[in-house]
Amino acid sequence: METVNWRQTLRPSQSRPRVDPKNKGDAMRNYQWSLIAGLGLGLTAMLPAAAAPLASKPPTPPLVVPAWSLTGDCYPIDFTGVDIEWYAGGGVYQLTVTGVKPYTNMEVSLSHEAYQGRPAFWRTLVIGCVKNGLLLPLASPYYVTMTLDQFVGTKGIEIVGASRQVRRAVPRSKG
Repeated sequence: METVNWRQTLRPSQSRPRVDPKNKGDAMRNYQWSLIAGLGLGLTAMLPAAAAPLASKPPTPPLVVPAWSLTGDCYPIDFTGVDIEWYAGGGVYQLTVTGVKPYTNMEVSLSHEAYQGRPAFWRTLVIGCVKNGLLLPLASPYYVTMTLDQFVGTKGIEIVGASRQVRRAVPRSKG
């Protein structure tokens, strides 16, 4: 069997670096310093990005959120109109809230606060929910209705949006 010298198999540009047996620690120290310098440069480059303020959505008040949308992002949204009309088919008054939602795929609902007893004005929140997290930023109108047979205070209802609230008296039932 023939022995092969490793120096003969390598090209001159691939020659192995010579390491002095007495100074093996120098190579390790150089490696450590280059690692520390690289980490320092990396951290220095990230500092301006870490110092920038984070984009955050406006704070939402601690309001009741519909149970069916706990997996998505929900918050109060603005409304433009509130109408209370007599619904002859059901024999009750009907609340209609209209407005413009900021995202096309947002679902708008009315959520009621829970009370012990019956308040003077029952608080109803206009809530917008995006379930899948994908936002389509195209404003579109919404139209939400509900019957006022259960969630009415002694004087009426209070509709609460993101920036305003409106109180409306609800007449006694006809009939």
